Amino acid sequence: MNIIRFQQFFRLSNIRRIVQLLVFLLFLILIVQTVFPLESWLPADFFLRLDPLAAIGTILSSRSAGTLLTKFLPAIVIVVLTLFLGRFFCNWICPLGTTIDFADRVIRGKSKWVRKPKLMHTPPLRNLKYYILGGFLIAALLSAQVAWLMDPIPIVTRSYAVTVYSYFSYAANTLLGPLWQVPIVNKVSEPIYGFLRDYVFIPNSELGYQSITMLHHIAFIAFMGILALSLLYPRFWCRDLCPLGALLGLLSKISFLRWVVDKEKCVECNKCYHECKTNAILEKGDGYLVQECVDCFNCQDVCPVDAIKFAFQSPSTSLKREKQYTPQGLDLSKRRFIQAAAFGAVAVPFLKLKPSDRDYPPLLIRPPGSLPEEQFLDKCIRCAECMKVCPTNALHPTLFEAGVEGIGTPKLVPKMGYCDYECNACGQVCPTDAIKKLALEEKKKLKIGTAYFNKNKCYPWNENLNCLVCEEHCPTPEKSIKFWEVEVLEQKTNKKIVVKRPYVVTETCIGCGICENKCPIKEEPGIRVTAREEERHRERYSGGRGIEL
Repeated sequence: MNIIRFQQFFRLSNIRRIVQLLVFLLFLILIVQTVFPLESWLPADFFLRLDPLAAIGTILSSRSAGTLLTKFLPAIVIVVLTLFLGRFFCNWICPLGTTIDFADRVIRGKSKWVRKPKLMHTPPLRNLKYYILGGFLIAALLSAQVAWLMDPIPIVTRSYAVTVYSYFSYAANTLLGPLWQVPIVNKVSEPIYGFLRDYVFIPNSELGYQSITMLHHIAFIAFMGILALSLLYPRFWCRDLCPLGALLGLLSKISFLRWVVDKEKCVECNKCYHECKTNAILEKGDGYLVQECVDCFNCQDVCPVDAIKFAFQSPSTSLKREKQYTPQGLDLSKRRFIQAAAFGAVAVPFLKLKPSDRDYPPLLIRPPGSLPEEQFLDKCIRCAECMKVCPTNALHPTLFEAGVEGIGTPKLVPKMGYCDYECNACGQVCPTDAIKKLALEEKKKLKIGTAYFNKNKCYPWNENLNCLVCEEHCPTPEKSIKFWEVEVLEQKTNKKIVVKRPYVVTETCIGCGICENKCPIKEEPGIRVTAREEERHRERYSGGRGIEL
């Protein structure tokens, strides 16, 4: 009996669940450790580097294969393994796949109110993900980065980084924080809260918990929408919509690991057909769709006569046998492919065309090390890693400030936070080099914008009151904010007083935004920072003054 239990424990499906859980825990650990200063033993963007779709889309859109191939070596490993093992990534590694599996159990479970769908093979719906993949690749060829919209790894990274993690931190602080005052209960709550405070929450956070980014509601709603699709079918996203799953499915067509049924043993009970979470198995065990199989091995568990096994076979032999049910499988018609390609091509001018570069928004301040705008938009996959790692909550997603193409890309919002003078973490976590990795000394000298005084608001300029806050916080060694001493008449006493009126030394100002962030006038600061004279586009803001580049 013990031997039987031992064998059951080490079934392939159980091994898959263990690996899936461990990989997901690693993903969560990296999310937690993506903080300043970076001390992770594994690159914070490791899971993004595993993404073949992000690699292909970014290389095509940015035309920079040489510099990106080295960063995406893990993705190449995934491609090679897929050629041998099939579409294993979706059910063994993908954090979104693991989250959807959990959501399936929670949402569907055994509840009577959830309609149990009759799992039917619906090629038009199942093939939709291949058309989505084709449209995204065509757009990338025309230099438009759109795969981030439905690429599961950027989606799950930004969902956990800027929503789930933030919400959990807020909830834990709100619920556990006050319990220290409750006798007996605090004996349990305080050790838990201490562990979370020391190892999970953001250190030195002014708020006491993970800062919240602007537009986090949109990211949360999109994430919940993906999980809610389980109400329609189990793993609806993976089966019908995921473009990364489509890419790996195409590679799986020539994989060596195959699903094999012993027809002499098979009793055509259809248990494997109903158990398959991706509808890869046809009725009565008549065949399977290799591009849909995610190697979960659940079919082996439910087979009452042990007629199912997975074995390494020649792809050519298997493909010949699969021709009989090809109409039920991957059937990408020329018309549909042309429609997908046309959709991708039409999306490019919709995203990219703008009236004029003169309309470039001055308040769009990019993180230090960002590439020139066009290259930046071609490379940024909106993973939100830079926003997560920012220690001052300065980076937030754009809406339409950078046009339709720039939705979701990071911008610096000085009123929310400032670019820390001693931090260069955003470039270290960017998986596509949209933000260059800069040495700290180089970053300290990099100009991302310029401050200016709003004289109608600034206390010394508008009310003749001395205020030194902006100058005190300016981090540049030579102080980019200096003062003129001006003798003026005080309004109430009509006496002469000396007021220190500040001004900005534009040549040394780096545009970090700390002056605007710390300005005591909160409703509209007396000093503002714009992208004027930023290093990557200084000519746009020169105002015809002949600034040398």
